[in-house]
Amino acid sequence: MELRHLRYFLMVAETLHVGRAATRLGIAQPPLSRQIHDLETEIGTPLFHRTSRGVVLTVAGAVFVQKAVQILADSDEAITEARDAGAGRGGRLVIGFVHSLAYSLLPEILPGFRQRHPGIAISLREITVLDKESALLSEHIDVGIYRPPARHSEIASAQIKEEGFILALPTQHPLARKRRVPVNALMEEHLILFPALRGDVGLSGTIASFLRQHGIPLKAKQEVGTIHTALGLVLAGVGVSIVPETSTVVSISGVAFRPFAEPTTRVPSSVCWRVNDKSLLVYAFRQYVQQLFGAEGGTPATTTIADDADERLGLI
Repeated sequence: MELRHLRYFLMVAETLHVGRAATRLGIAQPPLSRQIHDLETEIGTPLFHRTSRGVVLTVAGAVFVQKAVQILADSDEAITEARDAGAGRGGRLVIGFVHSLAYSLLPEILPGFRQRHPGIAISLREITVLDKESALLSEHIDVGIYRPPARHSEIASAQIKEEGFILALPTQHPLARKRRVPVNALMEEHLILFPALRGDVGLSGTIASFLRQHGIPLKAKQEVGTIHTALGLVLAGVGVSIVPETSTVVSISGVAFRPFAEPTTRVPSSVCWRVNDKSLLVYAFRQYVQQLFGAEGGTPATTTIADDADERLGLI
């Protein structure tokens, strides 16, 4: 059974006359009669009673009308959704992000992207720093928003933003009375730091480099896996922590944020995707993000989309 059989059947059911149905379909009557006969043979029961004035639906035909209409509607919807997905107007995009960007970059990106591409369904997945490469390579996610970017030969990236660090400390701490804290004031402080991850500079490596530049020994009072945990331990009076600037959007009574007197190392945030991924949904997202932040095109892999992609995306 083919979709054309259903269309032919529904036209005959609407006109109740094979000749008139053939005229509206733009085909000859004998081929149409054969198509209806073939359909009835495949189903195993007559769909029409033939009369001298035309045809009438059998009970089976009346039931089949409802199903045929639904099948054709589902088929048309599937075709439309596939075309929209191919043009970047629809489909599902799975975005991975590291937890610290949930309250900084995601709120800057998602509302505008959803407004620009309302037909694209978005799924969000929180990704650990350790899994940010494997999540992309295994196609668990389509794109990643990471800090710092994933580093793998099969992953392309474009830097979209960078930020420095600030000090998080209890509001009753003596250093909280300063507008800017000199780095050497941390010499005797209990530091809450992030664990070093093999093969990834991450927060740990960037902060460690900053501290070494100013002669501060790396003696962690406590190591934690997330910024939220670090701020919780600061609140508990365990020590002080160095966190990204955007951490200030998390308002915690009892925790103060102070900038350093010296310029801090800046760590980049990037949008990352698989080098060989030709999905126009991915293209639409990374192009939007790069335009939003005025980012450069990234690695040469960012140009592997078809030349007519801009036109096919419509809104890009």
